[in-house]
Amino acid sequence: MNKPMNRNAHRSIRMLKDAFVQLLAEKPYESISVSDVTRRADLNRGTFYAHFDNIDDLFRCVMEDITTKVSHLLDQTLDGDFLENPLPVLKQIGNYLDNDRKLYHKLVSSTSAEMFINSLTKMFRGRVRERLIEGKTEDEARFDVLVSEYLASGILGTYRAWLVGEYGTTRIEEVNQDLCRVVIATGGAVRSQKVI
Repeated sequence: MNKPMNRNAHRSIRMLKDAFVQLLAEKPYESISVSDVTRRADLNRGTFYAHFDNIDDLFRCVMEDITTKVSHLLDQTLDGDFLENPLPVLKQIGNYLDNDRKLYHKLVSSTSAEMFINSLTKMFRGRVRERLIEGKTEDEARFDVLVSEYLASGILGTYRAWLVGEYGTTRIEEVNQDLCRVVIATGGAVRSQKVI
C-alpha cells in the first residue's frame, strides 16, 4: 500500500526534476549523471535514490509530466471538428514548445527521446481519434483511425523537425499555418472519401 508523500518529499522530487530539466537545456541527456542532478538541486544522492531508481527513471518521470501538460492543453482546445479548424490546437502545442524551445530541442535530439516522442504521439493520436470516431460505428470509424494515425505522426514529426532546426528560421506561427492547411486539406479528402 502506497503512503501519501509528505510535503518535503514532493518538494525534493520537484527540485530534482527542475534540476534535471535545467541540465537538459545545457547538455545532452546522455551526459547527465545522478551527481549532476543532486549537485544542481542541492540535495544528496540518498534523496535522489529515495524517489528514483536512476537517471532513466527521472527522465521517464519528467517526460510523463510533459505529456500530461500537453494532454491538458489538448483537452482545453480539442473541441469541435479538428479537421475543419485545427489552428486552436496547433497554436496551443506550438506555443508550448516555443516557450522552451531550447529544452525541447535537447529532448527530441537525445538518443533516449524515442520513449517521449512515442508517448506524446500515442496521447495525441488518441485525442484526435476520440474526436473523429465519436458516435460512429466500427466500419465508419476504421478510416478515421487511419487518419488520426497519419495526422498525429505528421504533426508531431513536423514539430520535431522544427525543434531540431530543419526549417531554418521559420517561426512557429508559420509552421502552424502550414500544418493548418495540411489538416484542413486532409479533412476535405476525408469528407469526400465518405461521400463516395
